[in-house]
Order: sequence, then structure tokens, then C-alpha cells
Amino acid sequence: MSRDIKKIDPAMLEIIRNYFSAICGGMAHVIERTSYSSYVTESADFATALATPEGDFFAYPQSAGVSNFLGLSLTRALEELGGNEDIDEGDIIITNDPYTTDGLSTHLPDIHIFKPVYWEGELVCYAWSFIHSGDVGGSVPSSLTPAATDIQMEGLRIPPVKYYTKGVPNDAIRKIVLSGSRVPNLLLGDLNSMISAANTAERKMHEAIAKFGIEAVRESAYALLEQSEMRARKIFGRIPDGEYSFSDYLDDDVETEVPLRVAVTVKVEGSDITLDFSDCDPQTKTAFNLITNGSRHAYLYQGLISHIISEDPFIPMNGGMTFPIHIIAPKGSITNAEYPAAGGIRHPVSLRLFNAVLGALAQVIPDHLQAAGGGQAAIVTLSLPDESRGGAYAATVVEPMGGGGGAQCGEDGNHAVDSAAAYLKNTPIESLEQRTSILVHEYELIPNSAGAGKYRGGNAIRLDFEPLRDEALVGARGQERLRFQPWGLNGGKAGELGHVYLNPDAECEEQAKLKMLPVKKHDIISFRSPSGGGWGDPLERDPEAVLQDVIDGLLDAEHAKVQYGVVIAYAEQAGARDGGAAAYTEHVKEQSAGVATCTDDAKDGSVTDGAGKNVKPCSRPYVEAEKTTECREKMKNCRDAAFGAVSDAAGSSDTSVSVKSIYDFGEAREKYEALWTPEASTYLANRLKELNVSRRSACKHRAHEKLAGLGRGITMADIDKIWGEIV
Repeated sequence: MSRDIKKIDPAMLEIIRNYFSAICGGMAHVIERTSYSSYVTESADFATALATPEGDFFAYPQSAGVSNFLGLSLTRALEELGGNEDIDEGDIIITNDPYTTDGLSTHLPDIHIFKPVYWEGELVCYAWSFIHSGDVGGSVPSSLTPAATDIQMEGLRIPPVKYYTKGVPNDAIRKIVLSGSRVPNLLLGDLNSMISAANTAERKMHEAIAKFGIEAVRESAYALLEQSEMRARKIFGRIPDGEYSFSDYLDDDVETEVPLRVAVTVKVEGSDITLDFSDCDPQTKTAFNLITNGSRHAYLYQGLISHIISEDPFIPMNGGMTFPIHIIAPKGSITNAEYPAAGGIRHPVSLRLFNAVLGALAQVIPDHLQAAGGGQAAIVTLSLPDESRGGAYAATVVEPMGGGGGAQCGEDGNHAVDSAAAYLKNTPIESLEQRTSILVHEYELIPNSAGAGKYRGGNAIRLDFEPLRDEALVGARGQERLRFQPWGLNGGKAGELGHVYLNPDAECEEQAKLKMLPVKKHDIISFRSPSGGGWGDPLERDPEAVLQDVIDGLLDAEHAKVQYGVVIAYAEQAGARDGGAAAYTEHVKEQSAGVATCTDDAKDGSVTDGAGKNVKPCSRPYVEAEKTTECREKMKNCRDAAFGAVSDAAGSSDTSVSVKSIYDFGEAREKYEALWTPEASTYLANRLKELNVSRRSACKHRAHEKLAGLGRGITMADIDKIWGEIV
């Protein structure tokens, strides 16, 4: 930082740091308890922060709201208003427009409010918050569809304007904002909750200044930013200098089957890191775009933020940790889309960038990074006609469907939760069924779904529900990993793909990535999320950990053997049924801990294990040690022989075998890249920059059509040969 920061006593700085954190947490609690829409009250799709007069977040909650907006900035929004000199005490600013805020609002349903906090005429900071609103207009209920082709189809755009002027509400702005929504009453409640939060922050900041003094409070904000930057630089300084490249894919753009490729080169120089996104695909015609104006944006470096916090859990939570990060994101690319590109489905892009950045660094620090998680935050919604408003559709969040988390060295992945997806909360079934016309049939972890590894990925999750009214629409913006599996790392196996089915127990129609699915009363929609990739050799997993997964119903004995080489057998519990009351009570205690349970309904005492397979009467699983050792030895020998053959075929001087071997990408990606090699995709992306932005996506699709039947790896010469035909 260039500012000359006055020295603050370390003890006092820590006290004020916690005071700031409490203020942000208090803002969050106000919003959580007083907002109206289910996006906020149940899913916790909101955030709060305190920002310097320059717009940098110097305090951010540790655990309230979404976790991935730490690196945002108010700077461009303040410039749009004319700077701090044109903002008065009592003003409250509102905006939801990505283009005029450098992506502060990442898409239109995210409405941001911030208020200046003054003390005796001096601007001290800004109190900021955002909520994901239930609807801001646009072509579909809830405003978001991947099929949107420009931002005007996604709803009302609100550039930074004054919602309050010197403490007086701007009624004209309020009417415009509410008239653009299908659920104005919910939106008004959410806006009022943010205003209350801002007023709470202002009051608490005044209390802090009265207690500690204006100079201590003012300088502490900058000192915390500096401390966070210094600690981030210490972490980056441990990464070997060099350039590390990686790419990953979104399944498609919903209009074609052509994948969307994100690519990054991570350049490490001392304690500075540059993320170069020059080789990414061009912006899309649909809504899978990031609108950043090429700025330093949270969605571009979220992977690095997560790495910093993992390495230093007690680092001050503020934007200072992003100061050593530099961005190269060319205009017209998927990471810096130009107007009028739609950006409503921007989160899948950010999740894949998260994977790409950490995938690149995994080449040099694999023990510090996780495998790919489920890689989606599919917000499943149910929209029904609101008879009180003439049949206008109103959307309700059913569940934010994440996926299993990626494993890392020393730790299994979390079930059903991918850390990259901002830790949205699930909706309690009781609350959901009370609030809307829906019946939930299943909401559970999927057995045998985790990516195998020394540390396994997190299991996938399943959600089946039934609308209880006709004319329903089901959406699931943000679905991904239905085609390309979450990759495993350092010998770990790839996670499972996600799926969507309509009426799974009847005609069972598998669905593609949803735009907006019309369903009838009593149809059943079944969502199966992706799972997390594994880390490390599955044959090195502790057999007792495998056994515990069997006991917990996450894995069956067959998969334990096939994936991990662990042989599970079952021992009968002698006397459990006929050894008297004491023996039976002890048996029940054992079974309640997760072992297969005998029930009085089973006349022969037969039971099933946690994965639903029949096992011996009143039995419990255990590891057959000798057979496990023998099985693992055979599996290692077979694998080593197969890898040796691949290495021989590639040639001893080919380093790509050793580099690729740390990842397990899964069959679909291997097959795709056998045709569209990373080199060919990079070359095409860069040639497309020769064209006007509006033509690039269509020309990319034509190139894929022309070369689809080539039957071998595409070369740069192949692309040059068809160039005249596709442009």
C-alpha cells in the first residue's frame, strides 16, 4: 500500500479488528433476521463488509453470508457517483449493474447498498451489503436463465444512484426498482433489511470512535489491510517462482454442445502473482460470462483467496490479501465480457476458474491444494403462478445444490458441500414445504459416489421433489459437471458426474442442463449433484477409514474392494437376538452407531448395510487384513504395468505423461482433448481475437462443426486451413 500508515499498538489493533468483525457480523444478523426472500433467509445469499473511503474492504465476516466476495471493491461505483466529494452524510447508494461498477454487482439480481459513515464531517468508511433478490424482471421468473443472450434479458439495470439523499428516501428510485420485480413486496423487505444493517453499522462505528478515538479507528482500517497483504505475500513467497498453466471446461453454453474453456497461466515472481487469462475462450452468446472490465475481481482469484485462508486461518479477513495479485483478462473474453453480454450465470465460470488456478499451482505444491470439488452451485427454484398478482410467476428457492468437496492432503472432502461455492445454506425441508406447494421425496447423500483417493472426495447429494400445483417451472441455474468430471489430484480419482431426471421411477427422462423446465402437478424431478475428486493413491487409504465409510453407508463392500482394494467381511453378532435383554441392549447401541440394524420386522433377522445391500443376519463389517494386503498388491502390479506401457508409448523424454499423471480428468475430458488438444484450443482462442467481439463465439462453433469428424488430434494447421470458411 502507498498510504503512510501511522503505527498502531498491536494489542489495540487486535481489539479494534475484532470490533470491526463484530460490526460486520451484526450487519449480517440484521439482514438474516429481517429480510423477506428465501434467497436470503434460508440460502444466506448475502454479504456485509466495511470499506475504506477508497472502496477497499477492510473488514468482512468470518462465517456469515457468502464467503467469496471478500475481494470486491467499491472504487468504480464511487467514481460513477463523482467520487467521495459528491457523497454526503445520510446518503445511501444502490446498484445492481456489473458494467458500471467493474463487477461489484456480479449479476443483476445481486442488489448492493452502501452508506457513508461520517464523524464530525470526516468520511471514515462505507457500510456495504448485498442481497440476492428474488426477481428484478427479465425474461423468466427469478430473472436468470442460461439462455439469456444479452443483459437486458436479465432484468432491470440500476447504475450507482442515491436511494437516500442526506437521509431522505428517493421515492422515484424506489418505485422504479420495485416496479421491475415480480415480487416487489419481498424485494422491498430485503432492501429495508439492508438499510437497517447500514444504519446499525453506522451507529456501531460511532460507538467505536467514541471509545477508541477517530485516529485509532481510521488508521486501524489501513493497518489491517497492510497486515493482510503482508501475510498473503509470505504465503505466495513459499511458492516456487515460475509459470504454471492449466485449463478446465464448462460443459456447454446450453445452445450447443461445444464446451466453454477457461485457461490460466499463473506467474509467480517472489511474493507477487499474476493470473493471465489470455487463452480463455471468447465471451459467449449465452449467460456464461464474467463482467469485470478487466479489473482485479474476486471471481478471478477466489482460488488464491481460499489458498491464503487455508494456509493462514487467522489472517485478517479483508481485501488486503488480494493486493499482491495482478490480472490480465483481455476484453471480449469469458473473463472480461463486453456489453451487451449477459452475465447471469457467472458463478459456474468463477468455480471453474477456481479449479483452474489451483490446478495450475498443484504442479508445484500438490500437498497444499485440493482436488476439484463438485464445481456447481445450482440454485434449484420452483416458480408458480401468484394468483394475488394476476398469475405472475413467483420463484422460491428449493435448494442450492452444490456437490461433494474435493479432497486434499490429510483431509477427506466434505459431503455435499464444495468450498469453492461460497457456503450457501441448505433450505430446511419443513420450511420449504410450509412456504410453497411442494413435497420433497428424497434429500440425501448418494452412496459410492465419492472420488476415490488416499483421502476421498465428498459424496454427491440427491434431491427429489414433487410440485403440488400445475403450471410449475423448475430452474437450476449454475448446473455443471454433467459432462466433465471433477478431477482427482496426485493419484486420486475423478468424482462422479451430476444428473437430472424427470420422473425417475417411471419413464425416467434424463434432462440436459436446465434452462426453465415446465412440469406438471405430481411430476417428480430428481437432481443428483457431482461429487468431489479424490487426493492421493486410493490403495494407500487407511483400511479403517474405508471400513468407517461402509459402516456410515457411504460405501458398500463391493466398491471398497474395487476402488480401494479393501476386503470387507461380516461377522455374526452371536446372541444379539437371543442372549437376553442386556445383550440385546448392547447390540442396539452398537447398531445405532452406524452398523447394520436388525429389526423385529425381519422374521429371519436379515438386514441391509448402509448402502442397501443384504448382509448376514445381525452382522457387522470388518476388514480382512490378509486378503486386503493381497488384493492391493495385485492391483498395484496391474496398474504399474499399465502405466509403464503408456510411458513407453509416449517416449522417455515426454514430460507430459508425468505432468498429466497428477490429475485424473475422467473419460469424457480425455476423449475431448484427444481431438481438441489444449494447444489447438489455445490457438483458436487467440485467432478469434482477430475478429469483432460479436462474431467470435459463432465462429468458434463453426470451427468445431468443421473439424468434428477429423478423427485425430486437431493441429494449428487444421485451424488455419478452415479459417477462411468459418469467418
